[in-house]
Amino acid sequence: MPITLEDIGQEVCEPVSGIATKVYYALHSDFDTIVDPKDICGDNPAATFEELVNIPAPGHTLATGKQMWAIDIIEETGSVTSTMIGEKKRRLFENQVEIVIAGSQDKLLGFLRWIKNQSLLFFVEEFGSGNLRQLGSKRLAAYVDGIEHAIEAALDGNNSVTITLKDKQKWPAAIYEGDVVLTPQA
Repeated sequence: MPITLEDIGQEVCEPVSGIATKVYYALHSDFDTIVDPKDICGDNPAATFEELVNIPAPGHTLATGKQMWAIDIIEETGSVTSTMIGEKKRRLFENQVEIVIAGSQDKLLGFLRWIKNQSLLFFVEEFGSGNLRQLGSKRLAAYVDGIEHAIEAALDGNNSVTITLKDKQKWPAAIYEGDVVLTPQA
């Protein structure tokens, strides 16, 4: 089924950027099912542009006893970028989220050690639209690409960690319409 071409974009009265103050994550292996956006062609192709990037509710299914976790980030520090990469006719999107977490508590430093080599799914909420953007998919997990922790010399200096999260997908960071489950299922 072909996708109907339509006008893209709109005039927005008050466009607002940024991501909210929490990032949600779970181990890729903690999901029984992970749903991806529809493809351009195949058995059940997308009929609209929205279907090419939306993950409809109910979304993913966590394994019994598994849950998502939340990270508090410093307000107005997170950003989401989707950059086209690869050779002509074989292009993908490299999605990146950069977040900043305050402090140098032992729990945070231990988290940095734990997260550095994990296969994950990440979810960040756009501040203006409320869209929940996802990094990672059924076949390609998201990962931590960089961690930089700094304690500056000045008393009023920086004491935080910057974490760069990435994935590579056929789509820009998908819009997840399911629920974020922060407590284990029974």
